[in-house]
Amino acid sequence: MTETGSRTGILIIAHGALAQEMLNALEFITGPQPRARAIALDHALEVDRARAMVVEAIDALMSPKGVLVLTDLFGGAPSNIALSTLDEKNIEIVAGVNLPILIHAVSQDESLSLRAKAEALRDYGRNNIFRASDFFSGKK
Repeated sequence: MTETGSRTGILIIAHGALAQEMLNALEFITGPQPRARAIALDHALEVDRARAMVVEAIDALMSPKGVLVLTDLFGGAPSNIALSTLDEKNIEIVAGVNLPILIHAVSQDESLSLRAKAEALRDYGRNNIFRASDFFSGKK
């Protein structure tokens, strides 16, 4: 298996065009990410078709390191569809994806377990949301 193929896969799933635009922004900052994919879901897509798209993408990204699935909103269709695969696939799901999480995801230590990576991304995302006035006043 190649070095790229042995890295953790990253799947971004979100409403509308958000997932692809987040991937575009990530690659603008970090360069190409061959182990990352984006899936756009909208209300017109049948649930069975959406689930099949998610399963296909997870399978394509799967490696011994697993796949991190990053969704936009916990409880929304992207998150719920990903959750329907949780027991069948070696994945971890982090809801509430933002650009700091994505940037951190592609630079994580590959020796970490999939669970540890997901926990680190959750914490990193939380810790990288700022109210600008707090930052400049020294409160954060």
